[in-house]
Amino acid sequence: MNLAYTALYEINIYSIFLVIILFILFIYLTIQFYFSSNLYKKNLRNQRNLINLERERISSEIHDEIGSGLTAIKLYAEHASKSKSDVKEIQILKGMIDEISQKINEIIWSTNSENDHLESLVYFIEDQVRQLFKHSKIYFQSEIEQNIPETKIDNQGKRECYLLIKEIAHNALKHSKASKFKLTIYFNANDMIITVKDNGIGFDFKQNTGKGMGLENIRNRAERINGTITIEQYKGTMISVKIPLKADFVIG
Repeated sequence: MNLAYTALYEINIYSIFLVIILFILFIYLTIQFYFSSNLYKKNLRNQRNLINLERERISSEIHDEIGSGLTAIKLYAEHASKSKSDVKEIQILKGMIDEISQKINEIIWSTNSENDHLESLVYFIEDQVRQLFKHSKIYFQSEIEQNIPETKIDNQGKRECYLLIKEIAHNALKHSKASKFKLTIYFNANDMIITVKDNGIGFDFKQNTGKGMGLENIRNRAERINGTITIEQYKGTMISVKIPLKADFVIG
């Protein structure tokens, strides 16, 4: 009995000892994981901060070194086009400079990390679409919800969203033969909804699914930010884009 009791006692001691070792190992691994995870997050934050600083530096240099010089050229081209309005080449040159200037402004806005939030995106889209119709015969109107979520957004997602709406607006300007164009931006609990509506002639989906109307590019851009597009045609064309405000578009 004593031998059996002693053997059972030793087994229990070893079992308890093994459980203690496993428990200590579990605690050790948990602590290691916790500190490793925090270190990874800290390194990730540091890398993100460094990237943002570099983006701000590039944006500032583009603005200071290129933007100012391009503005001077643009002003000179505008003066030349007014004094030599009959010279076709000057008018073409002015148009090219305006287009380059627009692209530079887009790059400066996109590169600057201070614009990585939803409010900046919304008002930049509204301003740029307004500028697009400024010298056209199409009356532009916008309706922007005032309660914009205070949300940081991904830089690439921000750019894709802007270019998506810009392309839709450009198609309307070029093809719709409309006299009115309205941009509406509002939000629900999980999404941003951007709607554009014109009173133009509409278009044939079968004939305009290629490069002419840019529908393929529009769909591709929407897919890259997990957006969905709805197109309706009644007394013009209405295109609605629903963009989920989640991880692929928003910085967590």
